Amino acid sequence: MKNMTLPKIMGALIVALLTFQACMTVSYVGDRYQPTEQVDVYYAEKDVNTAYRVIGHLSEKVSGLKGEERAKQRIIAKCREVGADGVIILGFEYGGSEETDEYQKAQAIKYTE
Repeated sequence: MKNMTLPKIMGALIVALLTFQACMTVSYVGDRYQPTEQVDVYYAEKDVNTAYRVIGHLSEKVSGLKGEERAKQRIIAKCREVGADGVIILGFEYGGSEETDEYQKAQAIKYTE
């Protein structure tokens, strides 16, 4: 009977871990506007050809397979939610735990013209 308990416990832990990861949210500090439908994505400030101002800063922990792409998509979704016209993906930062967590950083922007 003890052998049957261990698989159940492991299964419950796996479900809890997956649920926890699904609930991770993008960290956002900044102004909020009416939600937008379209968010332009840039990878360098010099690529933005329209006058803009930074309305917020975003950070998302990268984890798992294809974590970078998932983090980028979550950042874009958060930008739509806060009313940004565009997002500048700044790259990665490392920090946090002893195992060095990886975070994708970005700036939410609002066009001024």
